[in-house]
Amino acid sequence: MNGRQAAAEIAAKLKEAQVFSPEYEAGEIILEVCKNHPLQVFEITAEQKKAIDAITAERIKGRPLQYIFGKWEFYGYEFFVGEGVLIPRPETELLVDIAVKNLDKNSVMLDLCSGTGCIPIACTKETGCKAYAVELYDKAFSYLEKNIAHNKADVTAVKGDALDNGHFEGVVFDAVFSNPPYLTGKEMEELQREVRHEPETALYGGEDGLDFYRQLFTLWRPRLRNGGIFAVEVGDKQGEQVKALMEKAGFTAEIIPDLQGIPRVVCGRRTEMRI
Repeated sequence: MNGRQAAAEIAAKLKEAQVFSPEYEAGEIILEVCKNHPLQVFEITAEQKKAIDAITAERIKGRPLQYIFGKWEFYGYEFFVGEGVLIPRPETELLVDIAVKNLDKNSVMLDLCSGTGCIPIACTKETGCKAYAVELYDKAFSYLEKNIAHNKADVTAVKGDALDNGHFEGVVFDAVFSNPPYLTGKEMEELQREVRHEPETALYGGEDGLDFYRQLFTLWRPRLRNGGIFAVEVGDKQGEQVKALMEKAGFTAEIIPDLQGIPRVVCGRRTEMRI
């Protein structure tokens, strides 16, 4: 069996199991096991076929491909992932794009609800800035530390609550980023089976999904220099609400769409509040 035939076989099995992108995932499985793209000409060995079948069987059960591999790419960098930590997603790369446009080697940034650390790690690797990452939960924090070391990133991991700004007394940041929990109660009930493997603490943002946003901007504004930026990922129907919360806290804000045109990030700049 060659790579192309193996990929077709995997895709058929994944499609039958109602996996969302069977052809894409089949290609990723071949690439992971064989280190070759299925469109290249090569033969599958018996050992590779055994590994492919084992991964496919796990995926059919609904376990996310990222957790099966134990790693995933984000902004061109490799991150360890597994149960207990949110899987990095392409739409979150928009936050790194914002950092690239606004930060440099003299900047200091903060990432809240950091999880794998994909945001601060990619930001510091791309801009040369110094980064701090706050994560509360033990399993996620262990991945944060592993990924900082793996990517040799200038990021300081801080174990703590994103809703407690006492970790950085006297520190002023040029930028604060966050991909906080923002799914609503209804969305939690309708999660795809793959997403149900990810930690609820990284997904659920209260009944309307806005619990974290109601506190983050006011809480962390004093730690942000005047003119500094605060950028957060949001759900596709939350842009206007989060923008209003950010403006109320003393920021000039805008909604930035992702590549599919979906409102994905709200980015604000701290302004002087007038009484």
